[in-house]
Amino acid sequence: MTCGYASRRLLLVVLLALAAGGCPIPQPPPPASTVAGVYDARLPAADASARVVTLWLQPGGAATMETVYVGKPRRPTEGGVWSASGDEVTVRIDGQAEPLVYTIAAERLVPKQWDRALYGESGLPLTRRASYQHEGPSLYDSFKGPAGTPTAPAAMP
Repeated sequence: MTCGYASRRLLLVVLLALAAGGCPIPQPPPPASTVAGVYDARLPAADASARVVTLWLQPGGAATMETVYVGKPRRPTEGGVWSASGDEVTVRIDGQAEPLVYTIAAERLVPKQWDRALYGESGLPLTRRASYQHEGPSLYDSFKGPAGTPTAPAAMP
């Protein structure tokens, strides 16, 4: 009877060891609150030296997209809205029939669904360039005086 107990106990120890160290636990995707930021992509262009697309995802849900064809006159920006749920971001640009849907990855937005007529077979992969997350003192903070009041510039002699 002790042999059966010992083998069950050994099996339990082995299973616990495999569960604890044998299978890495996947990291959860970034929460939707950390997605806000500035993203861009540099892409080839048929009639310009390059196409640079910048997407601003603002904390309140507003989106702004700018497409610059290097060496060409600047085009107006396009507005829209965005939302995030789980590991997915959906961007709806005004005037575009289909939304841009992305999978959230570390410092990148990976295209999941898009209008192939506008963005081709690869979609619009984006890389984060800036975040709206506030970490540490800002430039504004360095000009505040006691109790948070702005300081006046020093008088010139």
